[in-house]
Amino acid sequence: MKKTIFSMLAVASLIFSSCSTSKQVTADESADIAKITGKKWQLVELGGKPVAAEVNGKMPYLEFLHEAGRYSANGGCNTLNGEFQFAKNNKIHFTRGISTMMACENMEIERGLGQSLQQADNYTFADGVLSLNQGRKAPLARFKEISSDVSVAGTWELDYIAGSNKPFNELFPGKKPTMVIQAGSSKVSGNGGCNNYGSNMSLDGRKVNFSGIFSTKMACKGDGEPLYFSTLEKVNVMSVNGDAMTLIIGDIAVMRFKRK
Repeated sequence: MKKTIFSMLAVASLIFSSCSTSKQVTADESADIAKITGKKWQLVELGGKPVAAEVNGKMPYLEFLHEAGRYSANGGCNTLNGEFQFAKNNKIHFTRGISTMMACENMEIERGLGQSLQQADNYTFADGVLSLNQGRKAPLARFKEISSDVSVAGTWELDYIAGSNKPFNELFPGKKPTMVIQAGSSKVSGNGGCNNYGSNMSLDGRKVNFSGIFSTKMACKGDGEPLYFSTLEKVNVMSVNGDAMTLIIGDIAVMRFKRK
């Protein structure tokens, strides 16, 4: 009887130990996933060869949109979209979705990136570098994190805004609105098409909030400036791809800027 009880206790101890180890591994993997998702990653190596910072004038990247379980990628030409899924033991799976179909001068990086996403079945993450791998072979692709502050820093000029039936040039007959973002700063400034303005900006991955908007009070032609400021207050998502910045409310693009 004592042997039976001892055996049962030993088994229970092993199960408890096993569960504790499993939970620890899961926690570690979850920490890695939290560091990877919701961020944009610049493609720096493909098939063991370095990748230029710009291909066809665009930065090659991979972005995980964790809330939707989707990804967006670009190899210097077309935007590749689809779904991704993490599993235990650093497993990952990408499913290809609908992509744009443009033809560009250099398509080699795009083809290589697309193939890497299809072939990758696991990932490694160390020292700020994300690697996509197939089995235990050499990494298919390597990425480095892009700082949100760095990617959005610069002077941006509005070229599209939703919410009005009037042509863009009628909304802003004088000049186009601008936004100036400095790296590491929580403040933005610019011109709304007539008046100079300033605002607080909080940025966390793709999530953004503009608050405390203030401006000078000159009388202006056109109805665009009030629309610009009211729309800016409602924006909650920012997406930057090279020299294009899109501001989004929910999942609807409401403002688009080009880097000057």
